[in-house]
Amino acid sequence: MTTREDNLKKINDQLEQLTDEELEQVAGGTISQTAADSKILYDYGMMNKYHENIPVMFYWKSKSAEVDAGWAKAGITCVTKPLADNKYFLNGKEISRGQAYDHLKANFKRLHHIRDD
Repeated sequence: MTTREDNLKKINDQLEQLTDEELEQVAGGTISQTAADSKILYDYGMMNKYHENIPVMFYWKSKSAEVDAGWAKAGITCVTKPLADNKYFLNGKEISRGQAYDHLKANFKRLHHIRDD
């Protein structure tokens, strides 16, 4: 069984491989956007589970694809980007992230509620 210390060492080893610019993005940038998107998409039943920042960072390809697919169920095309802001489109027109959230809330029923504390 893997211990907490083993997991922390693995995470730290992988973080050491990132550039300073990439680490800045992990702390509050687009990986965080994608993780937050997964939570609201889960909340509204567009995804079967949600993801925290660290799994999104380490498994970007699969986790971001799940988020893109969740947005597609809501009628939004999302282009997730690990080092730039995500892009959202409705009916071929680019919209803001807030507008994408508003569309989701206006057109779908909330099924879950995630607490972030």
